[in-house]
Amino acid sequence: MLKYIVYTALFFTMLYSSHDCNAQGTGNADMASVWGDWQLSFRMGTQMSGIKDENFVASNYSPLLNVSFGKWFSPVLALQLGYKGWYFNSISDEDKHKYGYYYGEAVLNVNKLFKQYKESCKWSLYLHAGSGYFYNYTYNRPNVCADLGISNNYRISDLFQASLDVSAIMG
Repeated sequence: MLKYIVYTALFFTMLYSSHDCNAQGTGNADMASVWGDWQLSFRMGTQMSGIKDENFVASNYSPLLNVSFGKWFSPVLALQLGYKGWYFNSISDEDKHKYGYYYGEAVLNVNKLFKQYKESCKWSLYLHAGSGYFYNYTYNRPNVCADLGISNNYRISDLFQASLDVSAIMG
């Protein structure tokens, strides 16, 4: 029962909230915002490191900070620069592996591919892919990596949204 409660709590923690300085994700160059088609995002959530079955353990989850800045070049495509970090847990030892991942990504607004955006639209879907510089402070080792992900967002208000971002850093 305790295991079920822990996994349920982790699931809802992964549905983290984010704060955007504009309606990020509308991809609308003519939106009535001080930021226009620029975006700034600050996200906090939970991450899990590993890809094997034995990595899916409760002790392998850690907090995530993701800050990004970007520009929409069309209603469908944006480019952004960002930082992901703090630390990740590993099942191979008890250490917190501090890291910083500095990345550049292209963001594809999937909603705009299939229908025109409506101001009342609450749900949005994005694909994002890019590359970046991963630095593991625990081992003092850098690595060039690629990242790929899909982001589901539900708009709560003009400035807040709940998000589920499933992504991977590979390198």
